[in-house]
Amino acid sequence: MSERTAEKILEVKNLETSFRVEEGTVKAVDNVSFDVYAGRTTGIVGESGCGKSVTSLSIMRLIPNPPGWISGGDILYKGKSLLGLTPAEMRKIRGNEISMIFQEPMTSLNPVFTVGNQIIEAIALHQKDLSKKQCREKAIEMLKIVGIPSPESRIDDYPHQMSGGMRQRVMIAMALSCNPHVLIADEPTTALDVTIQAQILELLRGLQEKVGMAMIMITHDLGVVAEVCDDVIVMYAGKVVEQGSVEEIFKNPKHPYTKGLLNSIPTLTKDPTGKVKKNRLETIAGIVPSLLDLPKGCRFQDRCPYVIDACRPVDPELRVIKDDNRLPHAIRCIRDI
Repeated sequence: MSERTAEKILEVKNLETSFRVEEGTVKAVDNVSFDVYAGRTTGIVGESGCGKSVTSLSIMRLIPNPPGWISGGDILYKGKSLLGLTPAEMRKIRGNEISMIFQEPMTSLNPVFTVGNQIIEAIALHQKDLSKKQCREKAIEMLKIVGIPSPESRIDDYPHQMSGGMRQRVMIAMALSCNPHVLIADEPTTALDVTIQAQILELLRGLQEKVGMAMIMITHDLGVVAEVCDDVIVMYAGKVVEQGSVEEIFKNPKHPYTKGLLNSIPTLTKDPTGKVKKNRLETIAGIVPSLLDLPKGCRFQDRCPYVIDACRPVDPELRVIKDDNRLPHAIRCIRDI
């Protein structure tokens, strides 16, 4: 689907998600906004604990309450607020129109039911016109699509009888079984070897092109982002610090944190004689601040190599520096680096 004709299907507006803990209240997602378009993939990247998964769980309305709740903002699906829906109304959308591939397949799959029963349950819940036989046939078809060998027999296996990679593929089959309009993929290829990872990414791209599915790809792997994403959201300590098209982010990163992430990727370069140079792997100094004790001003200041005194008193707003793409290139930084 071309960029010009792509339909805006999901809007996240000033989203805030908070949790009550013993020491107080933390805002795990703080004023996050982005749009997702049919046929396009939005990547969300950042270190562990930056708010990526909490953002996705907020969209699915799966934040456990207590201790968490959506404390601000809105989430619009096809122009309608998801936060205003009743639990029953949300269940009709969740897993059917908006689906999610969870990060931990062993904790997401029920150990006392076969994988087939769990896929069939999802199909039968949302496609009530299918018979039991047709639901089973579709479950077998989905297992075949995601590369499970001998799906006719493996459909009756329990999760513990499968490897981690195969369980992840079962989760992908379950998420795709109802042909969702929006697919949220939370580290979908983490447990897979590189060959299967390439197959799964190709599968997701193929389905996206076929049905115009919108995708949110949450990952630590910037190689995956470069390969499959159209737009990129970079998060740090609960906030968006940079956003833009994948070309802008990789070719012209502006925020020091984004530069640090890109510089942390191992690279092989050759000298003029053709010999491979041994480059020291760069790191981002320091640690992510506690959400209970955030610094005043820029949250990245204690780790930033470009920090100046003006960075410390006021948390910078997200400002647009280039606006010629569907997602404007914007950074949360007061400096032009």
